[in-house]
Amino acid sequence: MTGSSTQKIREDVKASKRFYVDRGLAVAKSFGGKYVEFDTPSSAVTLALYPRRALAKDTGVSQEGAGSHRVVIGGGTGPFTDPDGFAWETASV
Repeated sequence: MTGSSTQKIREDVKASKRFYVDRGLAVAKSFGGKYVEFDTPSSAVTLALYPRRALAKDTGVSQEGAGSHRVVIGGGTGPFTDPDGFAWETASV
């Protein structure tokens, strides 16, 4: 993988995968309920979903998490909230 990566902390990776596929994202890699990475060829950012506990272990941080749960994307989809409560806003590109 090259470029930046945005990893979302998710307990039900399969449900989130369905959510994003239903919104038009194509899957690049998928390993059952453990990990999914979306194909974003026109972007330097890769969206990947990963279970909270595993991501916390890999990154050496608390699985409770902290910080912003707001993500900004380019495009015309309009704002929405995903199954984990993350608010997505559309930005002008």
